[in-house]
Amino acid sequence: MSRDRHAHPAQCCCCARANPKPEPEPEPFRLSDLADIPRTQWIGGGIMLAVIVVMILFRHG
Repeated sequence: MSRDRHAHPAQCCCCARANPKPEPEPEPFRLSDLADIPRTQWIGGGIMLAVIVVMILFRHG
């Protein structure tokens, strides 16, 4: 058997380093992905944003 072919489907460490598996490309962000966020997280985020804005206005006002 030659050194280029292996009896088992798994690659040896030398071949695995020479031919790494390509990483899948991440999918781009879409506005439709925002629909997957639960309503409670939207409400909690809105409340936190409002608290931050009020604290900034209170400090500079």
